[in-house]
Amino acid sequence: MTLNTAQRHRKSPRALLTVHHGREIMALATPTILAMLSQTLMWTVDTALLGRVDSVSLAAAGLGGMLTWASYSLFNNLSRITGTFVSQSHGKDDDEGVGHYAWQGLYIAAVSGLALTVFGYFSYLLMPLTHNPPEVQTLTYTYIKWRSLSAVFTQTGFALMGFFQGRRDVKVPMYAGIIGNLVNFVLDVWLIFGWGGFALAGRTWLAVPALGVKGAAMATSCGVVVNAVALAWWALAPHLRHRYRLHRPRAVDMAAIGRMVRVGAPAAWEGFIDMGGFLMFTVFVGTTGAVPLAASQITIQLLSFSFMPLWGLTTAASVLVGNWIGAGDADMAARYGRQTYKLGLYYSLSLAVVIILLRHQIFRVFTNDPAVLALGAGLAVVAAVFQIFDGVRMLSSGILGGAGDTRYTMLVTLGLMWGMFIPLTWYLIVQRGGNVETAWMGATACYLLQGLALYRRFASGAWRRVDIFR
Repeated sequence: MTLNTAQRHRKSPRALLTVHHGREIMALATPTILAMLSQTLMWTVDTALLGRVDSVSLAAAGLGGMLTWASYSLFNNLSRITGTFVSQSHGKDDDEGVGHYAWQGLYIAAVSGLALTVFGYFSYLLMPLTHNPPEVQTLTYTYIKWRSLSAVFTQTGFALMGFFQGRRDVKVPMYAGIIGNLVNFVLDVWLIFGWGGFALAGRTWLAVPALGVKGAAMATSCGVVVNAVALAWWALAPHLRHRYRLHRPRAVDMAAIGRMVRVGAPAAWEGFIDMGGFLMFTVFVGTTGAVPLAASQITIQLLSFSFMPLWGLTTAASVLVGNWIGAGDADMAARYGRQTYKLGLYYSLSLAVVIILLRHQIFRVFTNDPAVLALGAGLAVVAAVFQIFDGVRMLSSGILGGAGDTRYTMLVTLGLMWGMFIPLTWYLIVQRGGNVETAWMGATACYLLQGLALYRRFASGAWRRVDIFR
């Protein structure tokens, strides 16, 4: 039977490769990419500058950043779940629901941030468990302690980003992120390397000794505070006050918080399991010495330039999926999800080519240590492949999260990260005495399986049956 024109177009290879709604998706994704990229740059700038100090400082900041973010990840997606409830409320044209869930998200963020601050102060108890050299352990604790002082502002920033992004207002988080990143950069240069200050009226002003790792953590915390304060200031703009009444605090609604925790807790655990797995990966690599640990940390920083743009695409898809589900059209939600997969895959493949072509030079951005540079080319190639599969995992997790389908993602992550990734890394590094490149090859195989499992969930359509407001 002859297919009609529409059917031929729909099934042609060109139609399958073409991205539909690309401009609409990118209009949401681009400011989000810049906002998240600016946040990643805070840690990247720390890493690049500390690499000019010494490899021990670089390794300590890397391990400290991983430990800090691993603890944060237990709550990050719980604070971010505000965006799912805001996006679906916005899709229903429920302005009161938008404001109400934004406030409940802020309450969750405040409690989460306080818990993380306490963890940061007592994190010295965990340092011996890392089995890293004593000098790395000492500097790692210094980084975590000062970095965790801004935990409440980190979580508040995620909740406020959910308020803006869920309503498709993505430029405000971008502006706030850029401002916070500029503050971090200026303070990084000032505090890491120190400055003699300037003389005025017979006194020396703004002089500070070189603080190294401590200065990097202080600078990042200050940047995070500025980012959160800027988001709060914009959230209280007059036109938003009139519509959403955020200037009027809502009472704590335990029923609403219960719904947010029910949907957000699996996403939070999924993030924690994922980061916890990579933390164990980092610990195992660290047992081989400061140089492999520093090289692995640079690899993670390199991957962050894949992670954050893909996270921007994922956030855009999550918002659009949530909006369309709120509007009662799951078919359109699925359509936008598919188009985002295409965009993400094209980006990941393009970035892989760039990384491979620059594999002999790219590590020089972060360090001039010959021992670390010797590991760079091989790790860059592995990273290029890894980020393709990690991209599929991220996009799937975000799209399913926009629908509120978070439990399945958590279970898949738990099974693969703790049932395969961690044991495999231990076997390759500790049991077999493998090198850091071998460890990253094992990680790539694990993330391939995770990405495929989550994509199958999206393709099955099971997420259509989730109701977050029940």
